[in-house]
Order: sequence, then structure tokens, then C-alpha cells
Amino acid sequence: MARFTLPPHLEKRIVQDTRPANRAPPPGPSPAPAPDVPAKPKKTRNTSPTNSLTTAIIEWLQLQRCKAWRQNNAPVYDPARGCFRKGSTVEGISDVMGYHRPTGRVLAVEVKVGRDTLSDEQREFLAEVRAAGGFACEGRALEQVQREFDQWKQSLNQFNQAA
Repeated sequence: MARFTLPPHLEKRIVQDTRPANRAPPPGPSPAPAPDVPAKPKKTRNTSPTNSLTTAIIEWLQLQRCKAWRQNNAPVYDPARGCFRKGSTVEGISDVMGYHRPTGRVLAVEVKVGRDTLSDEQREFLAEVRAAGGFACEGRALEQVQREFDQWKQSLNQFNQAA
């Protein structure tokens, strides 16, 4: 069996990347100093309660054999026009969308925190998903979404056993 060897430029990079911080640099010419380019500002993570809850719901749904993602439906600022452009083309689409891999059924979770309430369009969208046999809920807490998802899965099992 032939032995795989890395190209020299990659091998050198791996050795440099894995070198302990307290070890002396490898012999040879020192790298040229970086030009005076202003550093990019570090991106700050959005740690708002809504964002944290949305992330937790998505991660939990993925553990439940679902494909789930954040559906961006916020308006986007257009500097050329000096105003916000409408975000999503689907009125009331939920913050978390996805599907249950074993059944192919649609998932929709509208994340709400604090005094935030569902709009009529959001209520209608969730009702349509439920009517189609999908999982739909207003997510105010991870535990509540877990409880409702488990109830939904049980209703699917009862439906399949009756058929």
C-alpha cells in the first residue's frame, strides 16, 4: 500500500499550527511583518434572549432527527433607497423552519420572548402547517417546544397504528 505524503507547503503549515506555544519557532528566516492594515472588527455574537432561544430550539430539533434552520424574514436596510426592504415573500413565515427526517413532515416554530405576540399572518401560517400534519408551535421556552414536539410525535404514532 502506498504511503500518503502531504505536499511540503501543507506539511509545513500543519507543523506550525500544532507547535506548542512555549516552543521556539522553527529555524529559518523569520516571516515578513504584516503590513499596517487595520484589523477587521471582531463580529459580536447576538446574545439576545430571542436569538439564544432560537439557537437552542434548532439544536434540540436537530437532535430529534430533524433538519431545522433559522428562516430569516426580517426587513433589510437598503442604503441606496434609505429605507427597509421587505424581508420574506411569505407573510407570517416562522423563525425556525425544517422537516422531520423520518416522516418528511414540515416543522415551523415561531419564537416569541417576553411580551411579543403572534401576528395574524403568523397565526395563520402555523394553522396551515398543523392542518397539513406538520409540527407547528409558538416557542416561548425550550421545554415547552420539547413537550409539544413529543405530543406531536405521539399523535403521529397513534395515527400510524390506527391505519
